[in-house]
Amino acid sequence: MHRIIFIVFLIVVCNVPAQAQNASFHAGFLRMTVSYEQPFPMAVWYPTHATEKPWKAGHYRIEATPNAPMAAGPFPILLLSHGSGGSEFGHHDWAEFLARHGFIVVAPRHLGDSFDQPEGRGSDIQLIGRLWQVTKALDAVLADHRFATAIDVRRIGMIGFSAGGYTTLASIGARPNFNLWEAHCKEHPDDKEFCPTLLASLFSSRPRITRPDWKMPHETRIKAAVVMAPVAILYDAADLSDVTVPLRVYRAADDHRVRNAWNADIVIAGLPVSPEQMTVPGDHYIFLAPPFGTPTPKMQALFEDNPGVDRVAIHKQIAKELVDYFNRTL
Repeated sequence: MHRIIFIVFLIVVCNVPAQAQNASFHAGFLRMTVSYEQPFPMAVWYPTHATEKPWKAGHYRIEATPNAPMAAGPFPILLLSHGSGGSEFGHHDWAEFLARHGFIVVAPRHLGDSFDQPEGRGSDIQLIGRLWQVTKALDAVLADHRFATAIDVRRIGMIGFSAGGYTTLASIGARPNFNLWEAHCKEHPDDKEFCPTLLASLFSSRPRITRPDWKMPHETRIKAAVVMAPVAILYDAADLSDVTVPLRVYRAADDHRVRNAWNADIVIAGLPVSPEQMTVPGDHYIFLAPPFGTPTPKMQALFEDNPGVDRVAIHKQIAKELVDYFNRTL
């Protein structure tokens, strides 16, 4: 089965449109702090003609020049939502590639569900707060004078991985049903990623609600989206019925953390319009960027791939597909 998936993957690699392979720009980078109830940091990659100057952020090598002059736009903008416990740099390689091909990429750090502040996991701080951070991040970039003439406000897209996939779906119209968490755990008590942790920490198989009056935003400015190994146990077909923008769904063939049958497959089957879809070799964390150097023992599990799984090649291919997809749909 894995061999068949990889053969299909190679066929797709050989048929990527030429325009996705030819970069017109270099990647620039800047940091922003977004004002909100709790201010949060955000990374922005953008097209520039300045020479790239590599630097290191944690276990990643960032190939983008900080504060470089922005190339003349307008450019489409893409929001990038990281997974639970992640950071704005977890998909930096795609952000850099997209910037070189004429996109502005905006990656907020989801405080409350980030590597440095994970305390909101399993609560509305995670499940609703993420959505407000996306909206505030987009507002901040659109209001920043440095982007005044650089952004094509008619062409706004979004990419989300894992919990970022949940965030993306909710941002484009899906309606999370928190009661489904309890139903999921009753039906699938062997789901080691969601059910035991939640039950042990909260004594309940429902998300913890800290702000009963907190409303969930729907970001109508997003016109196309991509989700990768999305967390979707809070969605069924009825909850997905209002998702009408173009969508592409990626699955990891051997996802043992966010299992396809309970997540990505539910999204694909439940959407009113069948999305584009692709399955790539590897486990859940295959969608994280390859590390620079040897990861620390604590981080090693994020970057261990089975024999025959080439994370570098997979990421290069997905990068090209993202450029092609958003050029077609935005």
